Amino acid sequence: MKTDRRHFLQATAAAAVLGSVGVRPVRAQGGPIRIGLMLPMSGIGAEAGAAWLAGARVAVAQWNAKGGVLKRQVELVVRDDKFSSAGAVAAARELAGSGVNLLIGGSQSPMALATAPILPELKALMVAPCPTVMSLTHEGFQRNFFRLSWNAYIAFAGIGNMLTDRFKEVQTWSCIVPDSENGRDMARFFSVGVQRAAQKAGRTVKVLDPVFASLNKADYKVEINSLMNAPSQGLFVGLTAAPCISLLQQGRAVGMDRKFKVIGDAGTELMIAKAMQKSTPANLWSISYWVPGTEAGRRHAMSNALYEDYVKLTGDRNPPSIVQSSHRCALALFNGIEKAGGTDTDAVIAALEGLEFDTAVGRYHIRKEDHQGLGEAYIAQVGAREADPGYGIVDAIAYREADVAEPPSPGKPLSM
Repeated sequence: MKTDRRHFLQATAAAAVLGSVGVRPVRAQGGPIRIGLMLPMSGIGAEAGAAWLAGARVAVAQWNAKGGVLKRQVELVVRDDKFSSAGAVAAARELAGSGVNLLIGGSQSPMALATAPILPELKALMVAPCPTVMSLTHEGFQRNFFRLSWNAYIAFAGIGNMLTDRFKEVQTWSCIVPDSENGRDMARFFSVGVQRAAQKAGRTVKVLDPVFASLNKADYKVEINSLMNAPSQGLFVGLTAAPCISLLQQGRAVGMDRKFKVIGDAGTELMIAKAMQKSTPANLWSISYWVPGTEAGRRHAMSNALYEDYVKLTGDRNPPSIVQSSHRCALALFNGIEKAGGTDTDAVIAALEGLEFDTAVGRYHIRKEDHQGLGEAYIAQVGAREADPGYGIVDAIAYREADVAEPPSPGKPLSM
C-alpha cells in the first residue's frame, strides 16, 4: 500500500512537470477540450495535491470512456501552484497564456484569493474545490470564479454546532487556526456554531480566543504549550494537510490527545489517520466531503464508481474525501461546457450559474447569485479500527449545506 502510494505521488509529480496527465487521447474533430488544473504538487501540500489530481483524473477518464464532452476527449493540463499565492498566480497566467481558459484551482483560500481577481484579465474562469474564506463569494465576488465547496460559515459553524450538541461534557473550547483571513473566519464561525447549539440546549459553553499559527513552519511547540495550558476540554484544529498532522503528532508527545476529550478538524481527516495510524487521537471528528463505504456514502449511486476508479488508479483503498471535491469540479465544467455548447468563457460562466448536476454525494446546485455550490456534506469520525489497513472512517453524520448556508450577498460583506 505504502509503495503504491509513493509511486502514485512520484507519477503525479512527474505529470505536473510534463504539463499533462496520463496518455494523450486520440484527437477528435476540433481537438481535445483542455482543462487547466492548478494544484500543490510539491512542498507541504503535495499529498493533498495528489488527492485532488486523482479526483480530476477519474472524472476525465469516466467521461472520456463515454465519448468525452461534446464528442471531444478531455485533456488535463497540470501546473504546480507550489501551495502559495505567487505560485497560483504564475500557474494561472501560464495556462491562460497557452490558451487554456477553463481552470480548476484555488484549492485553498490563499491561492483562490490571489487568482480570482485576475481571472477577467486572463479571460478565464475557475472552479475551486476547497477554499473556505467568506469574501470569495461576498465582498470579493468575481463573476469568473465559482466556489464548489462549503464556505467557512457552512463548514465551521456546522462542526461547532454538531460537536457542542454531541459532547455535552465539553464546557470550554480552544481553537488553533491559520494566521490569515481564512483562519479568522474559521474561529469566528466555529464559535457561532458552538453558541448556537449551547443556546438551544440552555447551556453555557465558552470558546477561548484562538491561537494563531503559520502554515509554513515545522515546529509548533509554542502553540502546543499554549493549548496545553488552556482551561479547555475540546479543541478545534483549523490547520489543514501537513501542518495539521505535524501539530497532532508533536502534541501527542506531550499528551495533547489525552488532554482534550474531543478534537474537531477542518478537513484533513483520513490523511491524519494514514499518517498517525493507531496513534490517531481517539475522538477525532472531521469535516468531510465524501464518506465511501459508510451507510451515508452508499446512498448515492456515483459514489461507488468514484471509489472503485480511484482504487484502480492509485492502489489506495482509503481515499481522502477531497478526492470528491476535485471530481465534482471537473463534473461541473463538463456539464457546463455541454450546456453552453462550447468552451467560450462567458458562455460556460452563464451555463454554470444555477447549474444542477449529479455527483458522488448526490445532486449539487450552484447558486446563480454568488456562485456558491451547495450539496451534501458530512461530519466524520476518523481513527483506528480493526479492519485493514487499521484506520478509516468510523462514523459519519450527513447534512444539507443549503439548510445552513447564509443568504447570497455578492459584492457585499457577510452580514450577521
